[in-house]
Amino acid sequence: MTSPDPVARYYDGNTGRFLRFGRVRGSAAIHRALWAPGVVDARGAGNWINRWLAESLALHGSPRPRTLLDLGCGVGGTLLHMAEHLPGAELHGVTISPRQVEMGRELVRSRGAEDRVRIHQGDFNALELGLRFEAAVAVESFVHAETPARFLQTARDHLAPGGLLVVVDDFLARSEDELSPGDQRRIRDFRRGWRLPSLCTVARLEAEAIGLGLEPLSGFDFTHWTRPGRPRDRVIALVAPVSRALGLADVPFFGNMIGGNALQQGMRRGVLRYRGLVLRRSEDGPSRHVPGAPAH
Repeated sequence: MTSPDPVARYYDGNTGRFLRFGRVRGSAAIHRALWAPGVVDARGAGNWINRWLAESLALHGSPRPRTLLDLGCGVGGTLLHMAEHLPGAELHGVTISPRQVEMGRELVRSRGAEDRVRIHQGDFNALELGLRFEAAVAVESFVHAETPARFLQTARDHLAPGGLLVVVDDFLARSEDELSPGDQRRIRDFRRGWRLPSLCTVARLEAEAIGLGLEPLSGFDFTHWTRPGRPRDRVIALVAPVSRALGLADVPFFGNMIGGNALQQGMRRGVLRYRGLVLRRSEDGPSRHVPGAPAH
């Protein structure tokens, strides 16, 4: 059965291809590879962000969380990495894609990690696992939420007081009304092609977070380590304009091409940045109910 949710359809249709032809073939990573100092091969580039997540938790006082939630876990690549880093911890992941749930659970079984790693199907906009976690991570998933506030409310509701949230994602470098008409069109293509209703500036995310009792602690810009312009990107640059002209943005395969091309252009022009942020849930701070979200 085809999912009615556009984000679920996008990942149901594209995940197999992401894993076969992605930046780190043969791995469970579908996030971006980062060629940080000291990285010497594609596997290291694909795994770098997982190491950064663990280091960020340690830096902000949570080196060994006993419970961790991955909001937008894909097929579980980051979960399994964190399971190795956190022996004895209980780890849960959530994805909206039925296909990713199926693939992820099979991967977890193949690694013999069923006793500690669990993958759930769920929607950020209406998620209640009935659990609270010492730490949560979200890699290239925040932007798929219906609104930034809904994602942040869900994250806060699943964190224990004092728990850490680490977000890694694409952000606007400045507000859209400051962009040229051409760059505004590129951002629209990026949003539509990759199904990104929550794409926003870091300033907006931090303002929403503060209002919900999540304190921003630190941030980092990874853009200069993304290595755009690979041969694959040049092929996409040829295919994407044709796909866009034919109105194929809502077809997952072609939408990925259109969005990927817009991302490459946006990063080259300095209007899109790839950023990491660390936030902490306050001990007893405000928890504003988001209209339309389930009350707790």
